[in-house]
Amino acid sequence: MKSNRIAALVFALSPILLSSQSLANEANVATHDPVVALEQKLADKRSEISVHAENLQTQRDKLDALLSERATLTNKAIELEKKRNLAQERLDEQFRRLLENPDTDLTQYKDDYQAAWSAVKDNQSSALINDQAIAEQQRVVEGENRQKQLLVSALENLQESKKEARVKRLRQELTFADTIEVVHTITCSESMTLGACANQGKTLTMQKAVNSFQSQILDNVTESTTAKLNANRVSFNIHVMNSNVVDSGFSGNNRYITRMQAEMRSTPDENAACELLDFAERYCVENSFTAAKAAPKQQAKRWVNVKIRSNRYEDSVTINGVTYGSTPVEIMLPAGQHQLTVEKPGFEPYSRQMYMSKDSVVWANLREQENRPKPGKRFADKLSNNRQAPKMVVIGAGQYRVGFEAEQPVVVDQPFSIAATPVTVKQFGEFVAATGYVTDAEEGQGCTSLINGEPKQLLNHNWRKPGFDQSDNAPVVCITKDDAHAYSKWLSTQTGFSYALPTEVQWEVAARAGSDSDFWWGNDIGIGNANTGWSGTVWSNRSTSPVASFPANPFGVYDTAGNVWEWAESQTPVARGGAWSFSPSSARVAERLELKSDISANYLGFRVVRNI
Repeated sequence: MKSNRIAALVFALSPILLSSQSLANEANVATHDPVVALEQKLADKRSEISVHAENLQTQRDKLDALLSERATLTNKAIELEKKRNLAQERLDEQFRRLLENPDTDLTQYKDDYQAAWSAVKDNQSSALINDQAIAEQQRVVEGENRQKQLLVSALENLQESKKEARVKRLRQELTFADTIEVVHTITCSESMTLGACANQGKTLTMQKAVNSFQSQILDNVTESTTAKLNANRVSFNIHVMNSNVVDSGFSGNNRYITRMQAEMRSTPDENAACELLDFAERYCVENSFTAAKAAPKQQAKRWVNVKIRSNRYEDSVTINGVTYGSTPVEIMLPAGQHQLTVEKPGFEPYSRQMYMSKDSVVWANLREQENRPKPGKRFADKLSNNRQAPKMVVIGAGQYRVGFEAEQPVVVDQPFSIAATPVTVKQFGEFVAATGYVTDAEEGQGCTSLINGEPKQLLNHNWRKPGFDQSDNAPVVCITKDDAHAYSKWLSTQTGFSYALPTEVQWEVAARAGSDSDFWWGNDIGIGNANTGWSGTVWSNRSTSPVASFPANPFGVYDTAGNVWEWAESQTPVARGGAWSFSPSSARVAERLELKSDISANYLGFRVVRNI
């Protein structure tokens, strides 16, 4: 018999998500399990890091020995100089005696002075050799430190990939179908009719079947122990596709036995695997709010009419990086999230991230800017041919805190302005078109890319072809520090103001926006906050995202976490901010990536600061 009427029998029993790591179908016990392969890669990477750590310590010990030798040579130089001075004084004294007595013998004193002078020169020569050795060893240690960072980043990326693979595996294992047979015995009350007793037996047997099916799934997944610990968090969404009572009847003393076969299928929730593995939700989110922005035409099912008005003439309306002229503007947009900016030189821009769900009118009230560098003020300098330099945001002077957990106090003596976004492909292209500049990557150096977590130099990649499609509004990549300096110098020449790369303090003050957490919004990357690897956006581990695709921080600065690492001025070449192909932990505001000054990479861009 088919059980047609047993309460929908989509038995969403107590929330129980199963992890995607052990396939429920025993016939599909993996001959190739991506998780196992990643575990091996992780073991290899940890071994590589261990070997590298030993080598790094060896190189540091060599540097320490050279520095100790320098201190010894410095102290020796002081003593030798004293001896030389004493020998010179004695020789001078003998010369004076020679004037009074021509028979005075100077030989011993000359030899002593020459020996003292020779010892000084030998020590100076040793000091010079030592200085050269120290400089070379410092370069070796710096190179090893850079390699250490890359190895650690590769390890973090592999760890993230393993989590992602575990989720996928568990998700496959949770989507399971099977036919099971169960037997259940109940004791019927003497007051119950035969039909009522049979119905009760059938219902309770079906419940037992569902519970048994759920237990079977949990037993069969690869990470069964972990899944069972967290099973009460999720729902399997078990559907009874078909059921049939094979046999039923009394067996003395009012005991009623029911034997049933049931065809069942589980369709767990999207987040089930993450709940069972106790992972952040972002590992289970395949499409975030950014998906609508990445491909609105493909994903939009409904369009809305939006009218934009403002209180100023000759303003400029930009939606999702596309300019639509001055207000009034009337446009059809796919329902969803959109970035709207209405601006006019000399006025505070109206910039909002808005969810458009129905026909609407947006009024933008543009307020006149004060003619002074007020914190939060936005402006853009004019370039030739009616173009604009990058939009800048003023950061006020004052006391701030930087470093991990914001433990280091710093003082910014003078206000400065920083670009609201990284320099874009379009902005850099305008510079190239105006000057004919050729980047280091284009001159034959090529551009580094992370492939399976390992950096690889690709000679045919450059800012025009970084290995993935980029819009004009995407951050320019494959840029060396010299390329960034050249662009900054061009802006300075064009505008008459001094543009440069931000110092590390300037960058972090602007990126923190007064926060003391790992990201300006909190200590967890979350979902839909930034484009990093494994952060739940449509660009994660695939490409850069258009600038300003995510909300600005409280200072009005975009993309300070993820998207691209950004060059900063420092004694050693360094970049800040994380990137689309690095783990979320690399995007923490205090993180630094030490680099070679001549490197270009498809995860490396820049933004500028300007004096005010």
